[in-house]
Amino acid sequence: MEEANRLLGHPHCLVDTVHYGFQLGGKLGTPTINMRFAEGVLVPRHGVYAAKVFLDNGAEHMAVTNVGVRPTVSGSDRVSVESYILDFEGDLYDHTVRVEFHHFIRDERKFSGVDELKAQILRDAETTREYFAKA
Repeated sequence: MEEANRLLGHPHCLVDTVHYGFQLGGKLGTPTINMRFAEGVLVPRHGVYAAKVFLDNGAEHMAVTNVGVRPTVSGSDRVSVESYILDFEGDLYDHTVRVEFHHFIRDERKFSGVDELKAQILRDAETTREYFAKA
């Protein structure tokens, strides 16, 4: 991702309105915003990224962003984008946000259940914090 961002001259990003999802992240204690790529938009490699989310009020937050098909909780092959915004509480439904993809953390994978998924999201959050602390 870093090489792509260097060639672009800026981080690859997605701008979209936050969509309603299944609200599973909120039930796990790791609430996510859900977004979609428009037709014809270059989709990054499926996996988990250290990202930044820019809200429509100008606020900037670190985030763990998953691009993929959510194999642990979905049988669909539809690509989705879910971002767990670190140190944020609030309702962003119907707000327009920008997600910048900064660093590829790991491939998307299927976990044995939601408890294992939540534990990995929390590890990914720590990796994200460490990445931006060094950046």
